[in-house]
Amino acid sequence: MRACHWRSIATTHSAPAKAHATARAIARSIQRSMASGRTTRMPVITSHMTAFSPTNHHHDLCDRIAPMQPPPSPESFDEPLYEAFYGLREQPFSLTTDPRFLYLSQQHRRAFDELLTGLRRHEGLLLLTGDTGTGKTTLCRAVIDALGHRTFSALILNPYMNDAEVLRTILRDFGLVTRDDIRKGAFEHADVPQLLDTLDAFLRSLVPLNSYAVVIIDEAQSLSPKVLDQIRVLGSIEQDGRRLLQIVLVGQPSLVDTLRSDTMRALADRVSRRCALEPLPARDVPEYVAHRLQIAGGKDSVSFDADAMARLADLSDGLPRRINLLCDRALELGRVAGVTKIGAPLISQAAKSIAGGKIDAPTLPPAPPPRSPAAPILPNPPDPSNPPKPSDLEFPPAPADAGKFISDLDLPDIDLSSIDEGPRIESEPTLRLIVERPPSSGRWFFWVLAALAVIGVAAGYTAWRFGWIKL
Repeated sequence: MRACHWRSIATTHSAPAKAHATARAIARSIQRSMASGRTTRMPVITSHMTAFSPTNHHHDLCDRIAPMQPPPSPESFDEPLYEAFYGLREQPFSLTTDPRFLYLSQQHRRAFDELLTGLRRHEGLLLLTGDTGTGKTTLCRAVIDALGHRTFSALILNPYMNDAEVLRTILRDFGLVTRDDIRKGAFEHADVPQLLDTLDAFLRSLVPLNSYAVVIIDEAQSLSPKVLDQIRVLGSIEQDGRRLLQIVLVGQPSLVDTLRSDTMRALADRVSRRCALEPLPARDVPEYVAHRLQIAGGKDSVSFDADAMARLADLSDGLPRRINLLCDRALELGRVAGVTKIGAPLISQAAKSIAGGKIDAPTLPPAPPPRSPAAPILPNPPDPSNPPKPSDLEFPPAPADAGKFISDLDLPDIDLSSIDEGPRIESEPTLRLIVERPPSSGRWFFWVLAALAVIGVAAGYTAWRFGWIKL
């Protein structure tokens, strides 16, 4: 990958001529090896020179990169991930050293500026210390990204390598050799002087391209004294007053005590800048959590209340790695409970789960009991043995005009002739029907009998006419 990257830079700045110069430098190292009688090592170095030749431009290195397999989709699991539940694009509290999630607190900002300034000034050796989990490696990756695409970087995570293995790892990360080449035996028989000559030739080829080379050595407090002395030698490579290789030693606070020893005095004197990271103060924990949620796309979908933040600061001691562990497990428990606001009880449950204890089942608010329908209020049933007497029953008093027809009521006659203004009521037939007194009950009964008689005669005549009845 870095070989392809180096090729893109070299092409922009007349790479063939520069690469020829580098090839000639490597060829000179081969000639020195042959002159000293070490002819058995020549095929190894020659194969390296072929991989680095300008005619190939490292196409084979790009072709050997195996395609990455995509991660399984959330649908392949029995239960959905909490990222899908909260609508997150990615894990907000992963333990990886992704520089996008770096939270620049006051002390992290100070260390970031110090390292970036020292590397831009081509200072040879820098020191970064801090307890485990304070974000040292993430900070270094962010510094490398800030230097731009013209920077070649090598990250050494295994401090238990010897001096030759450290050099091979640096050459591999710089793109001079691939993992497959190392697995097939490239540089297997090359000693430290040959590896140093190869690295020196590559570093000097970067000067005309205005490119940089940075080596970050993590867990440096566990390096052997021989490897530390080798690092001192690497930091001394220079040309025209410019350091060709910048080295950042990253380790725990015990690294400072190691450098204070008499045997490490020569190395300690070359350290130009010293930075230290401390745990986050309690006031920075809410901003740290909110920053990582925002990067993952869940700033508005899930939140931690004030009690949860206080509990986080107390249980994590301000270490970002512990905060990530607690928040990640708390979000899993929050998904099970179906809540979008994480409280202090879930943080405590997460801490118990991380410690290996048995967590309690998530408590949900109890559902209200079903309401039974109200029983109808019925009057007291009558007692069959003691029926009420008629005199005991109460009835409302009847009105004085009860039982009378409208025609029997004593209604006053309306004198229409006394109305002088407005239209005459007689001219409106519809209104006349409203104000006229209804016919008497005798007339109404007569007209009903007459209508029934007419209907009966018509029905009998029709039946006789059609032969339904015979007379």
